[in-house]
Amino acid sequence: MGWAEAFLPYRAADDPQGFLGAALLAQDQYLFRLAAVWPRVEKTLPPPPAVGEEVDLEQVWRETKIDFNGWAELTQLNALAVVQGFKTLKGNRVIFPDGTLSHQAEALLKKEAAGKFMAQMNIKPGDLK
Repeated sequence: MGWAEAFLPYRAADDPQGFLGAALLAQDQYLFRLAAVWPRVEKTLPPPPAVGEEVDLEQVWRETKIDFNGWAELTQLNALAVVQGFKTLKGNRVIFPDGTLSHQAEALLKKEAAGKFMAQMNIKPGDLK
């Protein structure tokens, strides 16, 4: 089993925590930036679990190596802000070790990006019909 399959139950969870994490992104531009580039951050994960093997998310996080300096460069934030933001995003299950985001956070990022693009291009929702 690969990491994408192993983390799917966590990413797709409809628990309130996922929605609260997405709400944090909507209110905090630093967290929003950190989450937006998370899929491109260099990270090294342990070997994926075998089929049917239970995944301990906290153990996987402990064994995952993250390039915090590279993440800081991608977001143009200082390293301390990146580490603090990481703790918030991880703790609220917005991000996962394999570079994915919770489904709620991913939907929010896409919606915000589309809205900003449409505003920049002066496109109104009715123009797309």
